[in-house]
Amino acid sequence: MTVRFVKRNVYFLSFLGFLTLASCGSNDSELVLDDPLTTEEVQNVVLADDYSSDVEDVIEDDAVVTEVAGRGHTPPSNHPDCLIRTVEETANGKIVTLDFGDGCEGRRGRVFAGKIIIEYTRVDGTFSKLIEFEGFSVNDNGIEGSVSVSKMTENPNGNPERSYAVDITVNLSTGETITKKGEKVKEMIEGSDTDDRGDDVFLMSGYWESVNRDGELFKATITTPLRREYACKYIVSGIVEITKGGNDYTLDFGDGSCDNIATITDADGNTREITLRHRRRR
Repeated sequence: MTVRFVKRNVYFLSFLGFLTLASCGSNDSELVLDDPLTTEEVQNVVLADDYSSDVEDVIEDDAVVTEVAGRGHTPPSNHPDCLIRTVEETANGKIVTLDFGDGCEGRRGRVFAGKIIIEYTRVDGTFSKLIEFEGFSVNDNGIEGSVSVSKMTENPNGNPERSYAVDITVNLSTGETITKKGEKVKEMIEGSDTDDRGDDVFLMSGYWESVNRDGELFKATITTPLRREYACKYIVSGIVEITKGGNDYTLDFGDGSCDNIATITDADGNTREITLRHRRRR
């Protein structure tokens, strides 16, 4: 197997780039220029970040294995037993292939299939990473593209931090397509002093944009850091500003409760509650 890695500058952030639902009107006469942001579009924006975060979890688990092994210790592993991990040493790092086969359930109940290929490159005593995918899916939702990752052992707050540059397409099992392109910083504010992933808590900042099949441009910026707790399947708090068609919206994930409720507010102050979608299992 030959994998073409596209080199790029790796110091940045990553949210996770951007994403959006590709949707079409059934009648051209129904299309209007002042097209409001729909609940379904918001749900898919969040869903794409959920799948991106699943990939990040796998990458972070493998980083622990690689970095601890590099210090001559037996590394812990959060990888599922059904995963086949192969390593190819290179002049300045290594290439790790994570093969989930036709279906491999992860430790949080996600079903992965296909391959994640990680190119580790040594930079200042640590590794930068370039990730690509081969026939990869999460719960039957295909993921294509690439992710670049750089690591800061200790940021100005004294916490470990990873920066991601994301350029992916999520092909949902429902037939919808979400693109995500942007940058994100993920700071671990709790859990770095234990080996238990269950107590990990992250704050995320960044921005992203996308164009859907109708040529509509979406832009999003995290204005209040998003809080993601490993023990909860949803983002529990934080605010994202979304722009669509010249109109601005505020997506608020709430007060920290672990629930699937968020609110979206338009520029006129009109607010509606939305229910975040569950990630489907096959």
